[in-house]
Amino acid sequence: MILDLFSSDMVSKNYITKFINEFAKDDNWHNIDKNNANIGYAFLHYALIRIFKPKNVLCIGSRYGFIPAICALACKDNNYGKVDFVDAGFDQNDPNQKNHWGGIGLWKTKKGKEKFKKFGLGKFIRLHVKTTQEFRKRFQKKQWQYIYIDGDHSYMGVKKDFNLFAKKIDKNTIVSFHDTNTKDLGGLDYGVGKFWNEIDNTKFNKFEFPGLCGLGIIQKR
Repeated sequence: MILDLFSSDMVSKNYITKFINEFAKDDNWHNIDKNNANIGYAFLHYALIRIFKPKNVLCIGSRYGFIPAICALACKDNNYGKVDFVDAGFDQNDPNQKNHWGGIGLWKTKKGKEKFKKFGLGKFIRLHVKTTQEFRKRFQKKQWQYIYIDGDHSYMGVKKDFNLFAKKIDKNTIVSFHDTNTKDLGGLDYGVGKFWNEIDNTKFNKFEFPGLCGLGIIQKR
């Protein structure tokens, strides 16, 4: 249970550290404070999924699986819903893959494919090692009630992912965007903030959380 994660005793803090070490490593793109058992932006994803209880959750992109794991944990604690985690499995160390956005090729490996068996998350998450276009073609009619976008961070990339999965969303769907405050990281030119600023305030309720990278959440009016 998530209460075990957020209890103040040392055992639970140790559990949180293990969870962070497994799914976030030493990355701190989500306002994580490991020393104080603070999972940062992940609190928001967990809370929204626990409250709204979506049947289908979509997570696009993750280096080590931190936010997909948190979303799956929320579904597990709800005993309802499943996460579709989509990642192309690109590797920043492969000179032939220019559109890696910090990926490390983990999801194409046996270790990556079995990663979510840990912490009892296996029943609540499905890994799809595909591009978003390939995945959408496979599931043309499926709709998701919670969508997390953290894949191709270029302006055209995030716009494409939004249009692929969220263009026809209804008022019950929540969409979140990671890196709304990131301009460049690792020599890459991020365009999420530009797209975020273009989202029509008259059509969507928008709220942006501060932090090094930024997190934006929208819901149709």
